[in-house]
Amino acid sequence: MLLRKISQRFHDLKRVRQILQVLVKYGFGYAVDRLNIEHHGLGKRIVNLKPIKRLRIQEMTVAVRLRKTMEELGPTFIKFGQILSTRPDMLPVEFCCELEVLQDNVAPISYADVKKQVEGDLKVPLETIFYQVDREPMAAASLAQVHRAKLKTGEAVIIKAQRPGIAQIIKTDIEIMEELARLAEKYIEEIRVYNPVGLVEEFKQSITRELDYSAEAHNIQRFHHQFAGDPTVYVPPVFMQFTGPHVLVMEQILGIKVSHTDKIDKEGLNRKKIAVNIANAFLKQVFAYGFFHADPHPGNIMVLPHNTIAFIDYGMTGRIHQETRRFLSEIMIAVTKRDAQKIADIFLAVGVLDEQIDMHRFELDLEDFLDRYLVESLQDLKMGQFLNSLLNVTSRYRIRAPQELYLLSKALVEIESVGEILDMDFDMVKLVKPFVQKLVLEKRSPKRIAREVRAFVEVLYDLALSLPKDLKIIFNKLKKGTLRVEFEHRGLENLLTELDKISNRISFSVVIAALIVGSSIIVQTDKGPHLFGLPVFGILGYVIAGFMGLWLAIAILRSGRL
Repeated sequence: MLLRKISQRFHDLKRVRQILQVLVKYGFGYAVDRLNIEHHGLGKRIVNLKPIKRLRIQEMTVAVRLRKTMEELGPTFIKFGQILSTRPDMLPVEFCCELEVLQDNVAPISYADVKKQVEGDLKVPLETIFYQVDREPMAAASLAQVHRAKLKTGEAVIIKAQRPGIAQIIKTDIEIMEELARLAEKYIEEIRVYNPVGLVEEFKQSITRELDYSAEAHNIQRFHHQFAGDPTVYVPPVFMQFTGPHVLVMEQILGIKVSHTDKIDKEGLNRKKIAVNIANAFLKQVFAYGFFHADPHPGNIMVLPHNTIAFIDYGMTGRIHQETRRFLSEIMIAVTKRDAQKIADIFLAVGVLDEQIDMHRFELDLEDFLDRYLVESLQDLKMGQFLNSLLNVTSRYRIRAPQELYLLSKALVEIESVGEILDMDFDMVKLVKPFVQKLVLEKRSPKRIAREVRAFVEVLYDLALSLPKDLKIIFNKLKKGTLRVEFEHRGLENLLTELDKISNRISFSVVIAALIVGSSIIVQTDKGPHLFGLPVFGILGYVIAGFMGLWLAIAILRSGRL
């Protein structure tokens, strides 16, 4: 057990060194330096990085360098980058656009590995379940591989098998990311507002769900329940008896990819109707059920006979709280009225990160934004791009909108793109109006108002009961002198660390100077054993001082603070 822990620790240490080396390689050494890793545990061994291949990073933008860093670090960081691409509140637009093109191009794993993974999950030989399995994968990604197959009962299915060992790789990377996020939050003051620890925790939950194919199977079942009886949407059944944490078996969809418009026309299908069906299906997911497919790009939507549509790959989903749905509907109504002040008030009600917000400037920016987007009729409005741009405006003032809106805006952009592929006159605003109006009517309904008044009265009643007791406790502590008020200082850790670095470098410089002076005195007195006509101890002192000086110079240059 001890040997295994030591081996794991050594493996983690190598991975930390690799991550830091890649960051330095692409010009993010200044960020590594600010993490003060050398002051934590095995930090000294980590930061002594070996020389790496120099790149001409000056020819790349920072956004490109970040994207290349993510790609080189592998699947965990690629997935993290894809999540960040949906967060314009945290990264500039050009960074989000660059991270959207992240690719996880990997070689497929062998059929033997797939067979072993499936049999390990299902605890039975492959041949007892499947009549045949294609040895060549129909798709391969960093997390999983997909093969066509046929069950013994005759159904055509696909097998989604997780790559062996990928869960442990991601677990190790996330542990390292959590530690780096804690250091970033502690030592890099300007990044604290974005809550890096919380962001990594959010990513951890997201990718953990994505790695659990049982969860994806339940997503499919939930969509199946939501669209039961809807002839415009088909949700492929999942075979739960052949599904486990690392293997998913579902019906193979034999349809036409929505981007293959020539084939759709050849089959005599109605492209306009298909576009409306896709949009309505997505809007129902968002406004009616609060649970939506978060990756509806053209490759994940199939067209079936009778203009029926089917979503595939349910690994990435989003949830919209009922209050967020109402928030979104209120924003849309305010937009149609071109009411910048109302939009500002709605966003401020959600939460402000910066107390020193200039409301007048914020409202002027919103008015300018609306003028640019609504200069013509609402029919020409692209909802996804509009919502994304609106979130960009609010993020400049450090106003955090509900988190799920960022994922929704990205999905809306993809849905509108699909709609325009099928129909040049596709109008998302027209389709969304009935859903928004229904939410507004629900909010103003007497039944809802009565329910909210009742909840408010209950809160006041609980407060009235607890307030006298709480006040009594506070006054008793005041009388006894035991009332304590705690303060938390922020930023002093950086100051102490920097002072420690400065004092160490000064001490180092004094020692070097003393060695040089001492060696010079020995050389002048010409005492002791000689080498090449000079005192040995004097030469030795010069050599040691030279090495120490070179070491100090390298450390200063690497820190980027010459």
